[in-house]
Amino acid sequence: MITFTPQLLDAWLASWLLPFLRVLALFSAAPLLSSRAFPVRARIAAAMAIGVVVSPFANVPAGVTLGSATGLLLVLQQVLIGVSLGFAARLLFAVFETAGEIIGLQMGLSFAGFFNPQGGTQSAVSSWLNVLAMLLFVSINAHLVLIEALVATFETLPITADPLASLARLRLERLGADVFQLALALALPATVLLLFVNGVLGLASRVAPQMSIFAVGFPITLALGMVALLLGVDHLAGVMTQGLERFIGAVR
Repeated sequence: MITFTPQLLDAWLASWLLPFLRVLALFSAAPLLSSRAFPVRARIAAAMAIGVVVSPFANVPAGVTLGSATGLLLVLQQVLIGVSLGFAARLLFAVFETAGEIIGLQMGLSFAGFFNPQGGTQSAVSSWLNVLAMLLFVSINAHLVLIEALVATFETLPITADPLASLARLRLERLGADVFQLALALALPATVLLLFVNGVLGLASRVAPQMSIFAVGFPITLALGMVALLLGVDHLAGVMTQGLERFIGAVR
């Protein structure tokens, strides 16, 4: 005869609830998964399904009581790990947003900004690159890679009796440095071209002061900036792939 004790029920609840909280925290912070187009009920149902699958090998410490101080720290640990992974995934889009801001500044489009609910005020180039990054994110199944990386964290960042030990292993500052490196590499060709054009226009304004540099220079920088963006579209997939590889490396 099977007997159910409060300790046994609490252990079963902890073995499922702790992985579920980590997955749900990721779904609440990660790009695309946290979008308003993804209903909250569907988000919770997907997190529950993944939590049920992951719970047998999540290695939840035995004897954990969620109502105890250790149990509350473990709940906080799962939420922080999930939110941190979602924030790290958002850094992938910061590559394209930062590159777009740099290019838009050189093209003279910085004043043509508008408010984006997910990223604040953005220029037109930054918003365009962000949309392309979102399409690339879906087309290369990066959202599935993100969930796979989350499942792998149950081995690399296990649920331990010392909740702060695994949190100390998250080194998101390295991924932040990679973001600026990839963004500068993506924006460098267009930036160098536009800086050269601006230098030529500046020299022309000294030679012919009567020429309206704004009326002549803005269409030129805008047209050449568009050409540089069109030529650089083929490299966006490679940048997204490099960003994903560095994200997985930071997680593992």
